[in-house]
Amino acid sequence: MKKLNSKQGLTIAVAIMAIAFVSGITKDAQAYKRQSNKEKSVRVDVLPVELSVGEPIKFEIRMNSHSVTLNSDIVAGSILEDDTGAQYKALNWDGTPPGSHHRSGTLEFPALKGNTKSVTLFIKGVSNVPKRTYKWVLE
Repeated sequence: MKKLNSKQGLTIAVAIMAIAFVSGITKDAQAYKRQSNKEKSVRVDVLPVELSVGEPIKFEIRMNSHSVTLNSDIVAGSILEDDTGAQYKALNWDGTPPGSHHRSGTLEFPALKGNTKSVTLFIKGVSNVPKRTYKWVLE
């Protein structure tokens, strides 16, 4: 059997760590299930895209209706709360602008602080529904 030099060994070690890292991300992303709420003719589906302490939090959001024009300001109407009661205001919406029957995009929040065990997303005002609630336990 041929012996590896230190450069080859380091290359293999980095490759193994990269595979482990990517596998962990894939596993984490699949760990969270999409949640749905349908009230007042609008269905709002939410799926965590990034949900880790220390990283910006991101949710994929889809809103669908056949009878209501979706005009609400998603950033202004969304709050994320952790299990300690800390609240985080949405920072950015990267998606379909207001004014259609179908909207989708990514809603971003600042990174969670501390040792958070669960988060609850509140979306207010979509189709005059006071509050839609989505909760996940961090894996």
